[in-house]
Amino acid sequence: MQNNSLEDRVRRYIRMKKFFVVSDALLVTSLPPNTLLKILEKFENDGLIIQDKDEKSLMNRSYVVLSRKEKRVTLNNEVKKIDIELIKSLTKVLTVLKDIELESLVYHKLLSRTKLTKGVFAKAIKTLVGLNVLIEQKRDEFENKDNRTFEINRDLFNDLHTFIKQKKYKELQEILEGKKPLRYVAVPKILIQVLDVIIKNEALKRDELALQAGIARGTLTTWWQILKKLGIIRDSYKESENERVTYIFSSKRAKIVKEHINNGAWEKDKELKHLWTIEHTKS
Repeated sequence: MQNNSLEDRVRRYIRMKKFFVVSDALLVTSLPPNTLLKILEKFENDGLIIQDKDEKSLMNRSYVVLSRKEKRVTLNNEVKKIDIELIKSLTKVLTVLKDIELESLVYHKLLSRTKLTKGVFAKAIKTLVGLNVLIEQKRDEFENKDNRTFEINRDLFNDLHTFIKQKKYKELQEILEGKKPLRYVAVPKILIQVLDVIIKNEALKRDELALQAGIARGTLTTWWQILKKLGIIRDSYKESENERVTYIFSSKRAKIVKEHINNGAWEKDKELKHLWTIEHTKS
């Protein structure tokens, strides 16, 4: 019982955080180091937090707190640690780049403004060049590397900035590892949740659909017309006069709509009008 109480104390602390370090957690929770570390190890195994990839001294060890919908990045069933130090350095460089004058896009000037160490800054710049966020300008073979100049690809800059701002750590880590291209795609989360349920269930009552999608029935109502227009609701029936209406859905149609959304359709057409007729899309 006492152990559960201690875990709850730590859980309350991390719920208020996106990042935290062990020294701060010890100060706030007032737990002995060994006790706190055991609880953090349990939370990490449960997928609630992720230890910083760059291990440091015990007191400076840092963790990322995952939301309920986030999952740890895995590759071949191996847990991949999120490189928080790189993300932090990228954030600092992006902050400087956001409002910087074009003539100031010189390597040594950027280094000075970010106040990062040379090694950390060099890694961040190399990453940004690799992602094509920064484009290095041609230079003389004998020119000092510290005088290198860059151009900014504003579209990719904005995409990367959005991933960081919205704390999409799983997607960002996959981008940094070259598993996914750098492209931010806006999606209506609630609609995706509803589509995921429909893909698995072609006959449901409205309250069943809302429950399985994890939303209120009233919230589902706001999306009902678009489900009809998208051709996802195909028919309905009652098993008896006193029963609620059961709706027949097209899981195939739901998959097509989800595919279009994941390919960026929502950014261009928030009503998805180009998908309102079944004949318009591939079958």
